[in-house]
Amino acid sequence: MQGNIGSDGALAAVANYRWSSSLISKANVQIMPGSAQGLIQLDNDYTGSDFSASLKAFNPSILEGGLTGIFIGSYLQSITPGLALGLEAMWQRAGLGAKPETALSYCARYKADDWIASAQLQAQGTINASFWKKLSDKVEAGVDMNLQFAPSGNPMMGGSLQREGTTAIGAKYEFRASTFRAQVDSDGKISCLLEKRVAMPISLTFAGEIDQVKQTAKIGLAVSFEMASEELMEQQESGELASVSPPF
Repeated sequence: MQGNIGSDGALAAVANYRWSSSLISKANVQIMPGSAQGLIQLDNDYTGSDFSASLKAFNPSILEGGLTGIFIGSYLQSITPGLALGLEAMWQRAGLGAKPETALSYCARYKADDWIASAQLQAQGTINASFWKKLSDKVEAGVDMNLQFAPSGNPMMGGSLQREGTTAIGAKYEFRASTFRAQVDSDGKISCLLEKRVAMPISLTFAGEIDQVKQTAKIGLAVSFEMASEELMEQQESGELASVSPPF
């Protein structure tokens, strides 16, 4: 269990408890100053020999005289060593005066030695499919597609079915001391990310994005410091760990 309070008075706390080797419970609480409502998330995950199940609750409450909040339950069953099928159910109600809403989605995943394919079908008419493949020891690539079906106009007056979709293609290349990621999607966005380890405790991250449709561009830089163990620092100072110069 750990928590922290920011300079602005924001409170964040996380707690994990493992009941057994298969069952674990998690709790996440966030309270912002001046906000009427915070965030409470409760997770319970169970992993069996050939299946996994989880139950999540977001801001659950019975103080209004009834059950409110968002509840999500999911179940994934392995059919073969590579094929798994599952479903996810969602129930939510913002308040007692609001009507409860439910949604059900189905998913499938197939995992091979060097590639993974998955697909998800939601009740609202959304289809999501993804494919990932390891091309070599240093190169990985993937494709993600999202397709939405929504009625256009009045269905009673002969309204048509509107289709909207996006596709993204990404790749990852690992150098000796850095990692490069790039992605391009059908909306005209091109983004890239470079993570480079300068020294043992210091890492630099460069990010950039170009939106061809909106004619906008973004660029970012981040510096992170990691506290290494005393044994690792002593090895670096004594020269036992030779520094490796990356290609760039």
